[in-house]
Amino acid sequence: MEKKILRLLIVDDSPDDAELAVASLRKAGFMLKNQRVQDLASMQTALDKGTWDVVLSEYTLPHFGAQLALDLVKRAHLDIPFLVVTRNIRDPDLVKIMRNGAHDVVLKSQSARLAPAVERELHVAEERRKYQKMSLTLNEVENKNRAIIEGSREAICYCQDGMHIDANKTYLDMFGYEDLTELEGVPLMNLVAKSDHVRFKDFLRKINSPNPPEPQEFLAAKKDGQHFHAELAISPIVLNGENCTQCVVIDVSKRKAVENRLQYLNQHDPLTGLFNRHHFTQELTRTLEKAKQDGSQSALLYLDLNELKEINDSLGHAAGDRLLLKIARLFRDKLGDSTILARFSGDEFTALLHDMSESQIKESVAALLASLKDTTFSEGGKTFRCDGTIGVVVIDKHCESAQAVLNKAYQTCQGSRPSRPAPVVVAPAPEPVPIPAPASRPVPVTEAPAAAEVPALAPIPTLTEIRRPAPSVSMNAEQDWEGRLKTALEKDGFQLAYQPTVNLHGDPAEYFEVLLRLAGRNGELIHAGEFMPAAEQLGLLTTIDHWVIRQSVQSLAALHRDGRKASFFVNLSPVSLGDPELLTMLQKEITAARLKPKYLVLEADESAVMENPSDAAMFMQAVKRIGCRFAVDNFGNNLSTLNRLREMPVDFLKISGSLIRNLSTDVLTRTSLKAIIDLAKSMNKQTIAKFVEKADDLGVLWNLGFDYVQGNYFQQADAHTDYTFADEATLASDTGTPNWANSRR
Repeated sequence: MEKKILRLLIVDDSPDDAELAVASLRKAGFMLKNQRVQDLASMQTALDKGTWDVVLSEYTLPHFGAQLALDLVKRAHLDIPFLVVTRNIRDPDLVKIMRNGAHDVVLKSQSARLAPAVERELHVAEERRKYQKMSLTLNEVENKNRAIIEGSREAICYCQDGMHIDANKTYLDMFGYEDLTELEGVPLMNLVAKSDHVRFKDFLRKINSPNPPEPQEFLAAKKDGQHFHAELAISPIVLNGENCTQCVVIDVSKRKAVENRLQYLNQHDPLTGLFNRHHFTQELTRTLEKAKQDGSQSALLYLDLNELKEINDSLGHAAGDRLLLKIARLFRDKLGDSTILARFSGDEFTALLHDMSESQIKESVAALLASLKDTTFSEGGKTFRCDGTIGVVVIDKHCESAQAVLNKAYQTCQGSRPSRPAPVVVAPAPEPVPIPAPASRPVPVTEAPAAAEVPALAPIPTLTEIRRPAPSVSMNAEQDWEGRLKTALEKDGFQLAYQPTVNLHGDPAEYFEVLLRLAGRNGELIHAGEFMPAAEQLGLLTTIDHWVIRQSVQSLAALHRDGRKASFFVNLSPVSLGDPELLTMLQKEITAARLKPKYLVLEADESAVMENPSDAAMFMQAVKRIGCRFAVDNFGNNLSTLNRLREMPVDFLKISGSLIRNLSTDVLTRTSLKAIIDLAKSMNKQTIAKFVEKADDLGVLWNLGFDYVQGNYFQQADAHTDYTFADEATLASDTGTPNWANSRR
C-alpha cells in the first residue's frame, strides 16, 4: 500500500521500548509522527487534541494498561488499528484482549512482525471505511428508490414464487389493502379474476423467455371482490439477492369505457341510436352468408321518408331531427328487438327481418305501413304525414351479394319516385309486388331474384361521392360565387354546424367547434372548403367571419339560457387577425347577448399566426382583454414555432391531423407527439388531437396526455348540439388535408 505519514500513539512507560517500535516501523518505510503516553490522563489528552492512525500499547503498566487504553479508544469512536506490543502475555489474557477488540498482539521479542501487522491492519481499516461509505451510499440509493416507488402514480409490487413480498401505496390503494402486512404472502393470482386465470398463468410463464412478454390487459380483482380492467407489465429483477418479479399495474377502466363507447358510436347513428350504414352492411353480409349455408330466409326493408326535406326547409333541421327520432321509435315498436334497424342515410332507414316466410314478411310490412299511415308530425302550426316509400327484398341462398340486395332494395324504393332521379344506373329488374303505402305513391315490395337474375349493379354512392365538386374560381365561376355568397350573407343562406370536442380525462364540460355550410341550389350543404377560395378572391372573408361570430354568439347564448354552459371554437381566416372592427363587433355582440366571454374560443391556423407573429400576438392580447380564449389550429408541423408561441396568450393547441393518422403503428410520430405534449404542458397550454379515426389511436392519445380529441369517429358535424358529453372521450371533425379554409368546416 502507499506509504504516508503515519500518526502513531504509543502507550508505554519505557522510552527505549517505544524507540525500538518506532525504529522497526521506519525501517519498513513508514514516515512517522509519534507520541508516547504512559497513563490514563495523558492518553485522554492525546486523543482529545490529536488525530491518530495507529495505537501501540503495552499490556501492563502501573495503574494503567492495554485494556483501559482500548476502552478510551472505543469511547472516542475511533475506528483505527489497536495493537498490543508487550514482552510477555498469558494465553487467557491474550484471548480476552482480542475479544475486547484488539486487532493483534505482537511480542517485543518478535519486532519483525510489527511492521507487517501494522501494514495489514491499516489496509483492513481502509477497506472497512470504504465499506461503510458504500453502505451509506447504498442506503441512500435504496431510500431514494423507495421514495420514488412509494411516490409513483403507477402501482408497483414485487413477488417471489407467486407471492407478494412488497408493494407501494398506489398498489395497495388500487386493490383496497390498508397496509403491506395485509398483502404479504397473498398470491398474485388472487388479484386476477378467475375468468382470466388461465391466460394470466401463461403470461407469467413467459417472464423467463428470451423475449419478455408485452404488457397485457386482465380483469383485476380488488380485496372486496370488485373487478376492474388493468394492464400488467412484468419483468424479472433481483431483490436483496433473491430472484423476484416486478409487476407494474395500470388501471385502464376509463380507457376501456372510452373504447366501449367508441365501439358503440362506431356502429350506431348518434341521433337515433339505430345502427349506422357501415354496421348494417356488415350484418347484411352475415345474414346472406347464413342464408347460403342453412337455407334460411330473411328480408331487407328500405324506407325512404317523403317529407323530411320539406320539414328541414320550412322548420329547420332541428324539427327534421325530431321527425327522425319519431320514425326510429316507431320502427323499434313495430318491428321488435330482434330486428336489426339502421339509419342508412339522411332520410333512409333499413331493417333486417330474420327467419321469416314470405307471408310473415308481408304481414310485418303491412303492419308497419298501417302505423305510418296513422302517424303524423306537427310543429310550427303545420302537420305532416309520416309517409314514405318502402322497398322489400327477400334474402335467400340465391342472392348474389349484400351490395346487390341493397341496390335492388334501393332501386325498388326509388322506382315509384319519378321526380327524384336515381343516383345510380341499374339494369331493369323484375316487376315488384306492390303493397299500398299510406301516401298517394305506391310502395313496391319485391323478392330478390335468383342469382342468375340479379344484374351487376353499380354501388350506391356515398354522400362524399355525390357531393358537387369544388368549383374552380374562373371568371364565370367567380361571378357565380359572388352572387351566391352575397345573397347568403344578406338572407342568412349560410348555416352553422357543430362538432363536439371532448375531454379525455373525465371533464364533462361541453365544447363544440363551429363549422360553416352554404345551402346549395338543390338543398345540399356545401362545405366551406368549396367556396372559401372564391370568398378570398372576392374579399368577403372578413364579412363571412363577422357573420359566423354573430351567429355563434347568439347560438351560444341560447344554450346558456337553457342552462348549458357550453363553449364554442370559432375559426378565423388569416385576414381577420388584422381586422380591428372584428374585435369591436365581437365585444358588442357578447355584451348584447349577456354572454361570459370565456366561453368563446377564437381560433386561427398556425401558418396564419406565424405569417405575422407580432400582429397575431397583438390580436390575441386584445382577445384576452375582452375575456375570450384563443386556440392555434394545425400546430406541430414545425416545432420551431413553439418558441414564438411561448409568450403568446394561447390557451389551446390543436395538433395537426397529419401527426395523428397511423399513430398506433408509428413509433416515431408517438415520440414526436410526446415531446409536443410535454412542451405544451410546460407552457400551461391544453392540447387537442385532430382527425381521430380509430379506437387504437384514442388509447395512445390518452396515454400521451392529450387533453381533448376530435375526429369523425364519434360524430360528424350537425346542425344540433345534443351530444352527450358525460363519460365520453373523443370528438368529431371533418377529415381531409387541413388548411385554413377547410379546417374549421
